[in-house]
Amino acid sequence: MAGALNAAAGGTFSRLTVEDALTLPCLSGARLVAGTQGRDNLIRVVNIVEVPDIFRWMRGGEFLLTTGYPLREDPDGLSTLVRRLVDRGLAALGVKVGPYLDRLSPETLAVADDLGFPLIELPADVMFNDILSEVLGTVLNRQAVELDRSRAIHEELTAVALSGGSYQEIIDALSELSGCAAAVLDEQGWVVASAGSPDVDTPAAASLGITFGSVGRGRVAVWTDSADLAGHQLMALEHATTVATLVTAQERAVASREQKYRTLLLTELATRRPWDRPEMGRRAAAMGWDLHVPRAAALMEVGGLHAAPPSPEQMVEDQLTPVVRTAAGPNAIIWGVQAGLAMLLEPAGSLGDVCRAVHDAVAVAHPTWEVRVAAGGVREDFADFHLSYHEAVETLTLGRELHGKDFVIGYDELGIYRLLSRLPAADLQHLVDETLGRLLEYDRTHHGSLMHSLSVYLLHNRNGVEASHELHIHYNTLRYRLEQIERLTGGLERHPTSRLQTEIAVHAYRQLAAQARD
Repeated sequence: MAGALNAAAGGTFSRLTVEDALTLPCLSGARLVAGTQGRDNLIRVVNIVEVPDIFRWMRGGEFLLTTGYPLREDPDGLSTLVRRLVDRGLAALGVKVGPYLDRLSPETLAVADDLGFPLIELPADVMFNDILSEVLGTVLNRQAVELDRSRAIHEELTAVALSGGSYQEIIDALSELSGCAAAVLDEQGWVVASAGSPDVDTPAAASLGITFGSVGRGRVAVWTDSADLAGHQLMALEHATTVATLVTAQERAVASREQKYRTLLLTELATRRPWDRPEMGRRAAAMGWDLHVPRAAALMEVGGLHAAPPSPEQMVEDQLTPVVRTAAGPNAIIWGVQAGLAMLLEPAGSLGDVCRAVHDAVAVAHPTWEVRVAAGGVREDFADFHLSYHEAVETLTLGRELHGKDFVIGYDELGIYRLLSRLPAADLQHLVDETLGRLLEYDRTHHGSLMHSLSVYLLHNRNGVEASHELHIHYNTLRYRLEQIERLTGGLERHPTSRLQTEIAVHAYRQLAAQARD
């Protein structure tokens, strides 16, 4: 196809400019007497003006011819005409100097020069029909060649797309069709595919963006030693970019289907016991996963994202997966969940070390983000991975309540909360009401914060100095609050059994609060 294209082109192709038209035999005696800055104006059509209201039919790009007959008694008429033609976007004006206009006035020449509008002086003996025929014929011939070239380029690149062509095949075709070095660059400017050894460190002669769903996905660029690209080179670039956009859309559609299947399979594996072990093993093997090694489920959640992208979950997954995979190891199974990632990790000696490595890698990559990592217990049998996943969910939920916005915690670190999680919520609520009911009622009626003060005090192992510092209150203020708490609960500092019950009730209150927020 490329060979046929080159033959059809007949060499370098360009549309007809005013300067090109002056080289035609029909204009051999014509002179460009003013407005030379517009000599590269493109001529779309040729027309003759002999009536004053010609402007209603002007669409731009016309090479207008006149004998000056309508202006023979108006010395300033031609200057006015030039201004109006510029406003309408015409290419040039040819004026026959002869029986009606013996010369072009200095004022008219000055106006044409000032506006950069080509003013061509035509000999008295030139025939307008000859100019119409030859100029218009040249324009039409060049347009026909352009259409042939465009069709050939389109067919060449469409064949690449229909055959399932890659970016490399598109760029190979573009380089051959345009005679330029070419490349596909990703969003960060890295070379995805290239041909003709482009110097990507220098600005491209031209480039067009690959967009998909109004989002930029990179660009197609060409490099050439010429100052400007020829028409067929720009045409090839445009067609190549269109095809590259189609390939991008196809690849993203395939990737989206694969990702949905992958996420569905992992969600099934992580949320319940497989109903068919051999089938689950076969499907996992097809995805390249080894499920016959001990793994633990872990959840990573991020916060502090100040931007609000159209698809925050997809953005988080796209940004985090490469970072997390490097930290967690090549055998980690990772998929996107709301506000973060889920993982099936191989402990590699210490599950805590792997989780900490994941946390730190993300924190370094995104210093302004809050990073929370919670892990369930290690399971030998993949049929039990769902148990580890549920533990990770519970650990993340409690981690938010116990450790705030940024933490790494494993299920085995929950201590008493592991025991409390096995009790019915109704029993926990009964313990809270029985032990802390008066305290909670006091906070509700007095808009107080005694319950929070008690939680912080116990969290700091009854260290009043540390607790008052975290609460941002004076130590004596904390002592006064503790006296109120003792009076309302009767079990903060006195009898050991009452003290233990109060502490357990505080933990149960946190457990219920975390479950209510999840």
